Order: sequence, then C-alpha cells, then structure tokens
Amino acid sequence: MKTISAIITILLVNILPLFSQVAVTADATDPNSSAMLQVISVTKGLLPPRMTHVEMNAVSTPAEGLLAYCTDCGSNGLGGLCVFTAGEWHILSADCPIPVSPLAGTHIASATQIIWNWNAVNYATGYKWNTSNNYATATDMASATSKTETGLSCNSSYTRYIWACSLCGPSTATTITQMTSACTWTCGQPITDTRDSKIYSTVQIGSQCWMAKNLNVGTLIYGSQEQTNTGSIEKYCYDDLESNCAIYGGLYQWNELLNYATSSSSNPSGRQGICPAGWHVPSQAEYCQMETFLDATVSCIGGWVGTDAGGKMKETGTSHWLSPNAGATNSSGFTALPGGYRLSGGGFAMLLNHALVWSATESTVSNAWGLDLFFNYTQAGQGIYAKPCGYSGRCVKDQ
Repeated sequence: MKTISAIITILLVNILPLFSQVAVTADATDPNSSAMLQVISVTKGLLPPRMTHVEMNAVSTPAEGLLAYCTDCGSNGLGGLCVFTAGEWHILSADCPIPVSPLAGTHIASATQIIWNWNAVNYATGYKWNTSNNYATATDMASATSKTETGLSCNSSYTRYIWACSLCGPSTATTITQMTSACTWTCGQPITDTRDSKIYSTVQIGSQCWMAKNLNVGTLIYGSQEQTNTGSIEKYCYDDLESNCAIYGGLYQWNELLNYATSSSSNPSGRQGICPAGWHVPSQAEYCQMETFLDATVSCIGGWVGTDAGGKMKETGTSHWLSPNAGATNSSGFTALPGGYRLSGGGFAMLLNHALVWSATESTVSNAWGLDLFFNYTQAGQGIYAKPCGYSGRCVKDQ
C-alpha cells in the first residue's frame, strides 16, 4: 500500500502543474485568475517575434490570433504589432489607415475576353478580385492592378469586384462592369431566330450564305384555312401536324412568305418577308446564281435544267426522301427536304416526294416562281406555281 501511495503522490506532483496557471515574474506573484499565462514586470516587457511583411506572409498556415511585430508595416513604414485574423494579417495601430476603394480604370474588351483595370491607391499593399462580392474567396492579385479574364461570351455584360487591402484591413468593394464586344459571326455557324429561339444551320454556297433548313416560324393554322395579313405570321404544317413542321419546316402561301410585300426579281431581292432580321426571301435570280454555281450547265430559264444541281442540294439517304432519291449527295450543304405542299383550297400532297421552295419573284398576279426538286430527278427545277398554295420557304443572308 505504501508503494501505491508513493506512486499516486508522484503522479499528482507531475500532472497537476500541467493544468495550472503560469506566471513569469521575479517576485513569485500569482497570475490573474483569468490568465493562463501572465508576465509580471515593471522593468521589462513581452517581445513577440519580429518579422518583415514578406516574412509574415511566408508563415505557413498561421493560426487565428497569431501575434508578430512587423518591422516595415504601417503608414509610416516604421512597423507595428500585428495579429492574424479572418485570414489576413492586421496591424494593431491607431496610425494605420485602411486603404480607400480603388477607382475603376479603362477596361479592354474583345468578344471573349476582358482585361480589367483599376487604379492604385495609397496605403494598399495589394489587391483582390472576384466574380462575386465575397472578399473571403477573392483572388489575390498581389500588387497588380490588372486582371485578364478569358472564356467569356460575346456581346454580354459582366460585373466584377475589387478590393484594396493592407495589414490594416481591406477597403470596401468596388464594383466594375464591362460588356464584351459584338459577336463575330461567319457563315457556317448557326443562327438563332430571336422571335421564337429556333436555331437554323447555315451554309456558304459560292458567294451566298443560305439557311441549311427550311423556315419554320409562325403559328399553325389548319390547311383548310387561308393565311391572311393579320400582323402575325401563320404557317401550315403537313397534315396539320406540328411535328412535320419540326422536320420539314412550315408551308406558306406566297403572300404570307413575302409578308405581303411586292415581288422582286433583283439579286439580292431586298424582300425580308418573314425571314429573320439580316436575311431575306431569295429571288428567282438568286436561286439561279446558286444553281449555276453548283452546275455550270444550268440555264435558269424554267423547267428541269442542268445535270446534277438537284442531287447536290438534296439531303442524302431515304430517311425523308422516297427511294431512289436520285443523285443525292448534298455536296452543297443545302440539305433540301421533301416537305410536300398545301394544295390551293386545302389538303396536302407529295410529302417525301417533292421539295418546292418559293422565290420572291412572281410570274403573274396569281403565280410566282419556285425552286423544284424531286425524289427521282438529279436536276433542279424552276417552275411557276399558284400563290394560294403552301410551299416551303428558305432565307439567304443579306449582303
């Protein structure tokens, strides 16, 4: 028992001091009850580590509340006591002004990039930049007053935030905004019709830029009805099914397609019709230009002309065209589809068999020219058709 008592005594003597308060003093004064560690002296002070600003920033993962004396901080550069808190070193000095918010500079924008610029401010030791108004997650820009941001969308507005910072603390955020430059569009890229958000592929054929699919804009009305000038676009869908419009495009009476404008035989036609802004309904002469480019033997005087211009314009295969879809290579990229047509007076005919696309050029008061392609012909046709019939529409880019 004496041995056990001795062991317990030794443990108490060695362990209890680990949980006691500590005073550093020359006269054995006890520490204040609120302090774990107290230095008591009337002749000497407590000296924390002395570091330069650079050395302090090089400390690996500093703990919250870590103290150090910065030898070259403060507004006068003479130094000051610093504490690490909220992820930053802060100087504990009355003579330590927080920097003012930086003023925005002149930003430099392209279609997909912005070089953000701001002006240097007094007392700032660095700057931070962020895509949101959150200083804690901001990117440290060191002393740089410029940030290059890439991968942006053209013709779009962006808002960003910057702070000036120092050991005394950060400034309030400065909000900066800039719009990227207009989109540079080239033929072969898709376009979006802003009226209904439908997307159309495009293709360059010679010097012309064409939509590579039939126009599909407007509100469906039944084939038994006539399209009228109501101020809103109306369309037919084969067999009155919207799903057919989604594949083959809408069917339009000639006047509706022209948006009730007059005929044009010019090249370009100058008739926007119901095409999106920047596009127009092609004249017969514009179709002739394309056909001649595809097949030098095209005469463009009506009827079936040339040798293989039609085959170069038709979508390949028999997913949409009837067999044999003669000569179809679609080497032009025009991708003609056999949407059939709405008969004058109502009803539909020739789906999968016949692609007929209106031009902006009339032949008589009652008739107009159109482009004609058949499943069993390699040629392209130019024909005259009754304006009340409903045929497909294509658009060509304004020059």
